[in-house]
Amino acid sequence: MYQLNSPLSSVHGIGDKLSEQLGKKNLHSVLDLLLHLPLRYEDRSQIIPINQLNKQSEIVGQSSNIRVKQQFSTIRARVGEFRQYRKGRLLISRAKAIDNTGEVGLIWFNNKFIKNKLTDADVDYFISGEYKNGSLVQAGVELVGADNLHTARLVPIYSKIGRIKQGNLRRLQKEIIDHLSDRLSEQEKLFGALHFPEQIEAIIEAREKLALEELLYLIAKSKKLKAQWQEQNQAQAIKIPTPIIPDSIPFTLTAAQERATREICQDLKDQTAMNRLLVGDVGSGKTIVAGIAAHHVCQEGESACLVAPTQILAQQHFQTLTKIFPNLKIQLLTAANKKDFSIEAATFYIGTHAVINQLKKINPALVIYDEQHRFGTKQRLSEQAHVLTMTATPIPRSLMLTIFSHLELSILDELPNNRQMAETWLVPKKKEVAGIEWLAKQLLADPKKQALIVCPFIDPSRHQALENVAAVKDSLEKIQQQLKTIDPDQKIQVASLHSRLSKKAQQQVIADLYAGDTQLLITTPMVEVGVDLPNADFIIIQAAERFGLASLHQLRGRVGRAGQESFCLLFTSQEKISDNGRHRLEVFCEEKNGFKLAEQDLENRGAGDIFGTAQSGFGKLHFASWTNAELIKKAQTQSENQTNSSWLEPYFDKRNLSQNINNN
Repeated sequence: MYQLNSPLSSVHGIGDKLSEQLGKKNLHSVLDLLLHLPLRYEDRSQIIPINQLNKQSEIVGQSSNIRVKQQFSTIRARVGEFRQYRKGRLLISRAKAIDNTGEVGLIWFNNKFIKNKLTDADVDYFISGEYKNGSLVQAGVELVGADNLHTARLVPIYSKIGRIKQGNLRRLQKEIIDHLSDRLSEQEKLFGALHFPEQIEAIIEAREKLALEELLYLIAKSKKLKAQWQEQNQAQAIKIPTPIIPDSIPFTLTAAQERATREICQDLKDQTAMNRLLVGDVGSGKTIVAGIAAHHVCQEGESACLVAPTQILAQQHFQTLTKIFPNLKIQLLTAANKKDFSIEAATFYIGTHAVINQLKKINPALVIYDEQHRFGTKQRLSEQAHVLTMTATPIPRSLMLTIFSHLELSILDELPNNRQMAETWLVPKKKEVAGIEWLAKQLLADPKKQALIVCPFIDPSRHQALENVAAVKDSLEKIQQQLKTIDPDQKIQVASLHSRLSKKAQQQVIADLYAGDTQLLITTPMVEVGVDLPNADFIIIQAAERFGLASLHQLRGRVGRAGQESFCLLFTSQEKISDNGRHRLEVFCEEKNGFKLAEQDLENRGAGDIFGTAQSGFGKLHFASWTNAELIKKAQTQSENQTNSSWLEPYFDKRNLSQNINNN
């Protein structure tokens, strides 16, 4: 009898060489092998008479990530006229299968053991093979009434392990399941359904049970991590006055802004450091909410910091918040003025990474990170301070952290002044020239209107795979040439903005934009954050398939910020892009909600390491899906009433599902 933690070397049929091959796949215990699940299943369960055989095309079905192929035909028949011969180095075996409706040829290649299976011409066999040219090819053969692991059922197909054959893997799984120490237990039923199911529904149910155990494990780890955060991260409790909204704010907050403000202020009252994510679409008013929190902190004699990813955005925040809070002591701290930096009490420091470098000297009670996806997770850690991170589209890692309760979540789901997100179109390659002409006519019709054209690169790439991707310098020349025929008097003033310009030149370009002297700006994605143009109505995003959904959403949010009708045009770098790339862009055109775009991004990219510092693409879940919201909700509910750890905890621990847990 086998225990789940029994070494595989104790399993009948596993010798030293086989054990070594399994070990290379990190399979060491009985549980490890049982959880080496099939990649797919082949449906060989339908038994048909020989006279109904016909050439079948492959049919692939998928339900809840269960892949089932139906390319094999299965018959019940007797076998006769067996013969073997060689054709060069190829060993060919032939026989005939006979039932009451007819006969069919059987053929095998390089199968020297098949003769040993066909020992009796007077018994019935189950025979499963692909029907080609009037014969069943490479057919699996088993006596009727045997275990039937390889025919006449849903047959599991596993990923390759060394030179171990599929049939041997099935026999090993059957040996273990039949000799588990706790016979007829729920676990035995679970593994039986996973490896030797009677119906597809049984596979789905068993996989969901495993997925649930995985989510319960992660939630338990998350609770432990949150307890560690609360124990290790203490901050200054801030006294919050009534009313919470300062009188200096000259406009009425949305209901969502008021709700988020109350949630943040409630956290600030506690000595346990806040760890909250503020999510709101571009233009939803996150900055004001953060500013109110900083205002209350400074009123209590403590300092606060707001860290922005760019100098332009930091200056913009500085100007905006200085106007709204005229009595608040605010300092701008960027690389440009860090020499003038001074430590003062009860000050709100707004700046770039330069602020991060001074956190120990400032010793703030509150640290706010704007545009969270622009900072690494290690950069966002702040000891002994309340932490508020803000984003318009949460990266998948953050979405998972909120699901698993690492972060508290506040959502701004209203846009002020009835602001609408830009109408978005995916423009075919052949219509891009017409798109530029349309844009030029709109700008000529109203000189106050402004537009942005965003390119991924400054210079054309020398890399062959990227040679068609738009660059700022090329686009500037092409647009200027095109405008000569549409705008011969050069009424549309065009400028370019990119990081290779000097800081002084960048500031001049921005100043000309705000003054209205520039109508069309061709730029890199550096405008993703930091350019707030009330008159910008149009944006064209070149090579849109190369941007993540979060970046596309941020860029689209640069226009229509005063509540006017606005438009976003997506250009692609090639006539044909991948089906997945086109689908992403089509979804983006239809979906204007940042949180839903995050879920789509999550499905495309993977969740990242939710306990560590990896941002995306790791997808470390073994059985569950990050996008199965219903199952995640079920796991959350069940975890509230469950005190015991998952019985699969040793398996997940060994595979570092919560890898780098101490890094966060």
